[in-house]
Amino acid sequence: MEIINSLTKLWDFIPNSEEYYNKPPKGPPEHLPTLSEEEIENLSKTFFGDPQDMKNYAYESLEFNIEGDMAPKEVKLPNSDDLKDINVCAIDGSNQRIDLISFYVLLARATIINFRYSKPGYKPYFYTRSKDCSGVVWVDGNIFNEEIETHTKKLSGENIELMSEIEKPNKDPFLFRYDPSKSEKSPSSQALGWSVKLQQALELAMIKEVPKNAPCVCIRDGPLFSTSVAPKDTIQGLSPIFTWKDQVLISCSKRVKESSLLVESLIYSKELRDFWFPKQEILESTLRSVATDALLIPKILKPGQRTPFIAAVPRARKKIVEDNERLTPLVCYYYSRHRPNTFIRLEVPKFMYERNKEMVEKAIQIVAWQHEMGHRAPLVQLAADERCQLGPEKKIVENQIRGSLARRDINLSEIY
Repeated sequence: MEIINSLTKLWDFIPNSEEYYNKPPKGPPEHLPTLSEEEIENLSKTFFGDPQDMKNYAYESLEFNIEGDMAPKEVKLPNSDDLKDINVCAIDGSNQRIDLISFYVLLARATIINFRYSKPGYKPYFYTRSKDCSGVVWVDGNIFNEEIETHTKKLSGENIELMSEIEKPNKDPFLFRYDPSKSEKSPSSQALGWSVKLQQALELAMIKEVPKNAPCVCIRDGPLFSTSVAPKDTIQGLSPIFTWKDQVLISCSKRVKESSLLVESLIYSKELRDFWFPKQEILESTLRSVATDALLIPKILKPGQRTPFIAAVPRARKKIVEDNERLTPLVCYYYSRHRPNTFIRLEVPKFMYERNKEMVEKAIQIVAWQHEMGHRAPLVQLAADERCQLGPEKKIVENQIRGSLARRDINLSEIY
């Protein structure tokens, strides 16, 4: 209920109808935070930060033969001894928006769920923890009194770094503004940008909650580098993993249809084309018409196999690797045994693989096993996704806003 309580007090700053309707139109205070053009541009990119077309390369650099060659790798499923007293946890997040013509309400949550597997005679268990935050995108300058700022976080400017604010004990909502000078004029699109940014920052903050009392495989939803948070926030959020000893972080994505890593790798390397597709003489121009990696995976892998690691630095996130090369993502795809076959994209920080290749390989086996049970995604990841949803909270906040507007006799038009 904390996320609801943090917003409830804001509706007291909506003026009465006479005051609202008699004021001349104006925008929100200009000192409030706004999205940068770079952040707005990210809204048009895919889930992995790739451009929507292949005219611009998505990756700053690609490195092959990390594992000696580029032959597909068999992924064994773990046995009971491999799972003894191990934590398998997942981090996932969600966001909701309440769209009104004069302002937008943002709700965001990240959840970690932990499954503990044990030998017979010991009780397995799981736990769930969540972090929430909320915000408002102010569009109509007359819809709130300026005193609202006394009950929100005090930020200004562009490229806002959220991690430090999220970790503070102050749970006041964020207050952002709509900026009509940006290339994306739609207020709802700018609100979407903020809600995704809040969600991804929360997901990074949850890495601190990974249990370290036993070996652990942590499956984090999405790519290793979040596409909407500032590079400094990404580095700060990932910093706890440098102290891990028996824990492995694997970022896992089921939205492979939005990925173009294999397509771009084949365009980049004729040697790789000849290795994966011998004697087929595939041309670069042919590959540029291939829409997604999802079309290539069944041609490269058999069920139960994965691609070898590719060190892939996303162009949009290259500053992260420039600041800390150890975080370079090593990327592979796993092709499921179950039918209908599905595939997932896995990313591991480079330093983890270099430090303990065997531990990373065992972690991939556990992720593959979880995926075989979950079918659409690893089972523990689906459990985290189910528990981070915000549908009930959205309905409560909507009813609070309707009640507050009705008491003040303000009727905000609905736009479809």
